[in-house]
Amino acid sequence: MISVVITAYNAEEYIADAVKSILAQTEPDLECVIVDDGSTDDTVRVLTDFGDPRIRLVEAGRIGRVRALNLGVRESRGEYIAIQDADDLSHPKRLEIQRLAMEQSPDYCAVGSLPFAFSAGETPCWPLFGPNEKNPSLTDIRKKLMLSNVVSHTSLFAGSEAMKKIQGYDEKFRMVHDFDLLVRMYENGMKVGLLKVPVAAKRIHVEQFFERNTRLRDVFDGILVQSRAIRACGGGIPHRVLLPFWFSYRLLPSKARMWIRAKEGYFSHADDLK
Repeated sequence: MISVVITAYNAEEYIADAVKSILAQTEPDLECVIVDDGSTDDTVRVLTDFGDPRIRLVEAGRIGRVRALNLGVRESRGEYIAIQDADDLSHPKRLEIQRLAMEQSPDYCAVGSLPFAFSAGETPCWPLFGPNEKNPSLTDIRKKLMLSNVVSHTSLFAGSEAMKKIQGYDEKFRMVHDFDLLVRMYENGMKVGLLKVPVAAKRIHVEQFFERNTRLRDVFDGILVQSRAIRACGGGIPHRVLLPFWFSYRLLPSKARMWIRAKEGYFSHADDLK
């Protein structure tokens, strides 16, 4: 069985679509573990209205995103654990393809895809899988991880044993917990694979364009995790020289960073940020 973990906080506007994208998967053997992180809107009502036995709702109170993720992982009963954000969508064949990829490449402990986004109110323009659908190939992210986190967290698919071995997410991180998770996999002798085609899409909406009062701390946390990634993945001085550039990029306003990513092909529609 595959356990899909979703954490939700005041997600009533988008969570129904997110859950529907999981329940409509071509992979039949799944459960959807949803941890409500103390929502004050109608998120819980939206979820209970589904009445689907594959949904398991855990009302945790306000414990924070990372603790909610760890609770969802602990509650999961599947051989594999997939992560999806409450406002994002999964490709209909996401779980089937990721399960196949893991079964055909057992030396990988987890698999994900590159960041891929769409605007609120639109539907992702999913790329075609083609021949990769039945024989999905993976690329080790080791070299890429020394430069940045290339795996979209909402696309992460990992073996439950691997998640147990690294004891889930490090709760001291607020923003780079997903990056740290991948780095700790490499620090523990594992490796993560990257699919050629995106299997999950990040919804971009107005509520995301804000700056936290802990932003400088988050940027420094990212630098520390990046340094560990370089060490764990066998990098050297050429990679460390790039750390100041990465630091400067993270200090840019969020809208500026999103504009840069749009130019790099991050969005499924060319004019998403106009």
